[in-house]
Amino acid sequence: MVKDPFSLFIEDSAYYCKNKYYKLMYETKRIFFEFLNQNKTLAEFMAETERIWKGVDHSYMQERIRELEEMISVRDLKGNQILNPDAKLKQVYELTSEKEFIKNELYYKNVIDKYYKDRKKTVNKEFIDKKSYLSKLVTKYDEIQATIPYYNKDGTVRSWHNVANYNSMLYNTNLTRSGWNRTIYDSNLLEKELLYLPAHTFACPLCMPYQGKVYSKENKSGYTQDGVKYYPQEEAIAGGVGHPNCRHQWTIYWDKEQIQENDYNSDEWLEDYQKKQKIQALQLKRTKLKNDRKIYKELDNEEEVDKVNSKLKKINSTIKELNK
Repeated sequence: MVKDPFSLFIEDSAYYCKNKYYKLMYETKRIFFEFLNQNKTLAEFMAETERIWKGVDHSYMQERIRELEEMISVRDLKGNQILNPDAKLKQVYELTSEKEFIKNELYYKNVIDKYYKDRKKTVNKEFIDKKSYLSKLVTKYDEIQATIPYYNKDGTVRSWHNVANYNSMLYNTNLTRSGWNRTIYDSNLLEKELLYLPAHTFACPLCMPYQGKVYSKENKSGYTQDGVKYYPQEEAIAGGVGHPNCRHQWTIYWDKEQIQENDYNSDEWLEDYQKKQKIQALQLKRTKLKNDRKIYKELDNEEEVDKVNSKLKKINSTIKELNK
């Protein structure tokens, strides 16, 4: 077994969601500079950004949640006798509502609209060299996008995120938690106390020590069966399983044949995880630079285009080296 299929399902889906948001962000950035360069009004810019952001389709999330829950229910319930037909499907692990996604999108749009208003005041001044000013603004623009706070449990801000990273994180968490809720529901239907946490490749350091093991679902002090004591599920969760962007899915534990030979918990796998993170960061940077290159071309700044091409060449070389 190489990878838990439900982990792969969530990873691919969350990646699609993030890319969709970044595509909208890059389009917004190109329009920002195009409209400033053409001296278009704030009202014109706001209307164009409204066109872009009002069409975000959130139904995909619900479709994928239903698909994931169906995959889990078929796996758990097919051929197994339901012992507790009165079990109820509950949000044991709460999902983020669609309103939160929309709120973050509107907040992002408002930040960009205000930034356009402020920059337009400057670019219209007679002593400003528009081409030079806008070219310098291309990199500064990115600094204002990390506007959404992620909070620690004590209420302090842990980190700041742009709408693509933050909403895709919420989307990933919703998929993960919906799967957890369905597994708990199925375990209640079948009156199964033990859960298994399948191991997958490229797990983060938080989850590595916990994956590939069997846990007790509800007994907070642990659970003993056939002379074996199983630690509570909440211990793994407290240790980090289920963190933002976690892809681990709980399954009902049936027998020892489920236990994977490889729990992917080693220094080698940690190194591979770190390498994968570096590659993904470089790939994202490469896409951003390609978008910036389009902007510089529109500004007729060949010097900056050449600089971007040089950076892209280095990134491609680094990615190629890391992939060896």
